[in-house]
Amino acid sequence: MKQFVPDNTIFVWDEKPVYKKNIRKDMLESYKGNRSKDISPHQNNETIKSILKSMGINSIFPSQLEADDVVAYICREIEGSKVIISVDRDFLQLISEDCMLYDPIRKKHFELRTFEEETGYKDVDQWYTAKCLTGDKSDNVPGIPRFGEASVKKYLNDPGFILDESQQKIFQRNADIFCLDKYQSIPEEASYYKEQLEVKIDANYKKFLDYCNEYSFKRILDKKEDWHNLFFMKSLYNKLNDIAS
Repeated sequence: MKQFVPDNTIFVWDEKPVYKKNIRKDMLESYKGNRSKDISPHQNNETIKSILKSMGINSIFPSQLEADDVVAYICREIEGSKVIISVDRDFLQLISEDCMLYDPIRKKHFELRTFEEETGYKDVDQWYTAKCLTGDKSDNVPGIPRFGEASVKKYLNDPGFILDESQQKIFQRNADIFCLDKYQSIPEEASYYKEQLEVKIDANYKKFLDYCNEYSFKRILDKKEDWHNLFFMKSLYNKLNDIAS
C-alpha cells in the first residue's frame, strides 16, 4: 500500500462460495490434480475475510472459473492503472500499458516496457506461446513431449518451424487452459464479478483494532497510526466524497 498508494484494493480468492466444477477440468481431467488435498492452510480464511472487511477491502470470488480469471476481468474491464500483487507468473499474460505485475517475495516489477529484460521474451505473446509449448508442471499441464528450451527458441525464431498435428493439438489445448479471458464467453461469470465489485465496504478502524488485539498482531499495533493513515483515512475520504456527490 505504501509502495503503490492505490485508490482501491481488491482481494481475490480461489474459493467458490457456491461450488461449480472448474471448466478447465473438462479440457484436461488431470488439471491441478497434483495439488495437496490438505485444507488446514485454509482454516483461517473466514477470519482473514472479516479482517479485510474491517479494513474496507472487498473480497471477490469466482464461480465456474478461478481467481486468475477474476483478476483478468478486473484488469481488462476496469479503467485506470492496475497493479497485480502475486508471485504467480501466469499473470504475465495480463501485462499491458496500464497493468503491471509485482512479485512481493522477489521484489520484482514486470512491466510492458521492461518485459524482455525481466522475462527473456520480447513480448507477452511470445511468452504465452512458450508457455503453451512447454506446459506448466505446477498446474499438472503437460507440454509437447521433448520440447525443451532449444526447441522453444527455434519455434519462436524460425518461421519455418511447423508443429505436427499431435503437437498442434497439445499446443491448442494448453492455450485454451491457460487463457484468462474465458469470462468473456460466460456472461453469468462476468456478471457475478461485476456484482461483487459493486458492493461497497465501509472500513471500521475500531473493529480492525479489536481483531489485532484478539489475534495479538503486535507488529501492526505498534504501528497502528501508519495502518490508520494507509487504509482508514482513504476510506473516510471516499465516504465523504460519496456523501458530497
